[in-house]
Amino acid sequence: MLPDCTVGDLLRDRAVAFPDRLALIVPAGADAAEQRWTYAALHEDARHVAAALRARFSPGDRVATWAGGSARIVLLQLGAALAGITLVTINPGNRSVELEYTLSKSRARGLFLDRVYRGMDNQAVLEPLRPGLPALETAIYFDEWDAFLGETADAPLPEISPDQPALILFTSGSSGKPKAAILPHRAIVNNAALTAQHLAVPDGAVWLNLLPMFHVGGSVTMTLGCLSCAGTQVLQAQFQPEAVLDAIARYRVHITMAVPTMLVAILESAALADTDFSALELIVAGGSAVAPDLIRRVRAAMGAEIASLMGQTEASGAMFSTRRGDSEEQVAGSVGGPLDHSEVRIVDPEDGRVLAPGEVGEICIRSRSTMSGYFEMPEKTAETLREGGWLHTGDIGLLRGDGYVAVTGRKSDMIIRGGENIYPREIEDVLVAHEDVGQAAVYGVPDERWGEQVAAALVPRAGRTIDTEALTEWLRTRISRHRVPRFWQVRDALPTNASGKVQKFVLQEEHGAS
Repeated sequence: MLPDCTVGDLLRDRAVAFPDRLALIVPAGADAAEQRWTYAALHEDARHVAAALRARFSPGDRVATWAGGSARIVLLQLGAALAGITLVTINPGNRSVELEYTLSKSRARGLFLDRVYRGMDNQAVLEPLRPGLPALETAIYFDEWDAFLGETADAPLPEISPDQPALILFTSGSSGKPKAAILPHRAIVNNAALTAQHLAVPDGAVWLNLLPMFHVGGSVTMTLGCLSCAGTQVLQAQFQPEAVLDAIARYRVHITMAVPTMLVAILESAALADTDFSALELIVAGGSAVAPDLIRRVRAAMGAEIASLMGQTEASGAMFSTRRGDSEEQVAGSVGGPLDHSEVRIVDPEDGRVLAPGEVGEICIRSRSTMSGYFEMPEKTAETLREGGWLHTGDIGLLRGDGYVAVTGRKSDMIIRGGENIYPREIEDVLVAHEDVGQAAVYGVPDERWGEQVAAALVPRAGRTIDTEALTEWLRTRISRHRVPRFWQVRDALPTNASGKVQKFVLQEEHGAS
């Protein structure tokens, strides 16, 4: 039976049923001691956060986070859920152009942020943007957390429907403009529970969360998946291979989820040979294809099973996954089958015809976990959510004979670097705003470690020249570092077809031949 409740209901239920069970652990860091919460303590602190939010905001308001992973992000997610406030999560690596867009697009009334993130002065980025963000009334830095909580009374919290929005997560489409996907309570609670069931994770298991909390994988698949199993979440705020290996052994981790680049880094760590993996049973790999050699290496070095998972923000997390006991070929050659209570079909991208198994087309899914739509973007919502509740994923693939789905490509020119989706149009729009750049084409090129790297071909404006080193530094103040192109070429013209569309495959072929 599917859960029909809110995130707050789920937390309350676990606090009543398992008050003394460990719910959350944040390992010690360079300047912080280890932190632990039982389910009773986590619920109590989340209620305190909810009361502090209600003193400043109203149910239905949107409040954003722009910060690295921490216990406070988890408490904000749970507290906002109890208070009926929609949490908008923003990548902490975003810079001025991206931050302004996401805050403006979501019309967030409040923002919680790190004052400094990885050496970057966030206050210096935010303050010049404030005059252009009339909806943003409050900005609270995490070093002011105690003042935010204050002496707020434990006021009654509102009744919340499972259909109300819990999260807004930014995603993108082939147009390249980020879209704010609205994820209701029921959708994310269902998706988290069904994913845990599909992966056969036992109740009370220890989950090691390595994924960013602004991402659906960190906030839903791992955080709420663990909550659905009344497990213990170990939140690793920043990925560092030796710290991951220490956490696996120290906390007797049962399950973790990582992108392939993380797994490669872990396998290359000098600490690998001395790590106790006896409790580790399952590693879920998502974000990009898992190579057969990597599967073999992980199994040999860690003794754990590995599963392949494919998710999407618009689906509230996981859509497909392999199961425990599946063969190496199934894990490497597919993304598995749909979660329970889901349907999948492959359609012709041009005319929408449903295709037979083995035929290649667009992957579509219908489930109880689909977003309610894109915030204030009805036309884009109608393009993605079609008649009958079918979500058109934009991924190209086929249905195999074993019922599993194989992904063969993408409708858009999206780049996947280390599990992060990168949309060229976003970068191109920033590049052509530079005084020296007349035209820009951003595309992906193969990379052994990251899957793909970002490359860009540029045409200078008339009478100008382009210094790619200076341009790189200029970009780093405006967009996330992982989106900044690693490879550059400056040309007299971009290759185009008869209709004038840039032929990025030509640029990719030229890169491969160089």
